[in-house]
Amino acid sequence: MADQGNISTAAAGDLDAAARRYAASQGWAMPDGSYPIRPADMHGRDDLTAAVRAVGRGGASHNAIRAHIIKRAQAIGLSDLIPDDWGADGSISGQNSLGGSVDIERRYTPGAEGKLELRADGGHSRIGGYAAVFNRSSKNLGGFTEVVDPIAFNQSRGDNWPGVMARYNHTELIGTTAAGTLQLRTDQYGLMYEVEPPQSRAYVTELVQRGDVTKSSFAFRTISDDWSYQDGLPKRTLLGVHLVDVAPVDDPAYSDTSVGLRSAPASVEAALRSLAARMSADVDEVRSLAMDNELRKFFVRTDNGGTAPAAPKKAMFGPAAAAALLARREDPYV
Repeated sequence: MADQGNISTAAAGDLDAAARRYAASQGWAMPDGSYPIRPADMHGRDDLTAAVRAVGRGGASHNAIRAHIIKRAQAIGLSDLIPDDWGADGSISGQNSLGGSVDIERRYTPGAEGKLELRADGGHSRIGGYAAVFNRSSKNLGGFTEVVDPIAFNQSRGDNWPGVMARYNHTELIGTTAAGTLQLRTDQYGLMYEVEPPQSRAYVTELVQRGDVTKSSFAFRTISDDWSYQDGLPKRTLLGVHLVDVAPVDDPAYSDTSVGLRSAPASVEAALRSLAARMSADVDEVRSLAMDNELRKFFVRTDNGGTAPAAPKKAMFGPAAAAALLARREDPYV
């Protein structure tokens, strides 16, 4: 009898290697064991929901994965959970019904935080570093700054980093999570990766060793974000992303100096559409303001010297309200 591993565990993200191999042998998962969707009486509904969300921001390269998900949904009688804009062949356009962008965005981790290291392990050379750093404000990305929240990668991590690749300069494949040649983890500092490039890409290791390639980058599709206003610029906070790849780079998407929208339109287009949706504005208007570095107009009044509107006072309940009341009794001018 085939080793089924922990195939009955509740969360698909917790399936071990044996369970994933078994799922693949039964046709429940992709050939590499990713995107497992078990029968309906074995947490199939939860598996399907997780799989849809994991690949929901995929582009054309993920059509095969979506086709697999559709096939499994039909097999377990849950086709109603498939987004309306998924074609039978797995194709997708625009936005899926779960919300979120289908566009790939790329961000560069500047300075010492993104510095690569070369590590030796049992005669094998590995490249490692932080692809993303939490709670660190970016430079001006074209009228706005951006911060990666510590929860941003929770969904990808919970799904066991499905389909994530390491690609030199985001183009040349050097490792995958599916094959175990790419390891990912998050800590209080950021998203760390370690990859063992194949012999055919040994020159990438050499470039890192020589110091020619020193920085990292990551590519993602946005699941959820938030917008605020800080230090004279709109600030976007990434709250949930679907990680696509991590990359040692010699040609970063962004340098340490500020860049405008004209220098990186594709990389910020999804962010501008997100802001347009948040502000119920026309995306062309948002794009035009970004080109003029005037996105602040969505957050501050321009007829009173640019003063930001006063933030609403937060309601207080219970002990906090009682303490505030006592304070006001002691000092009526609070």
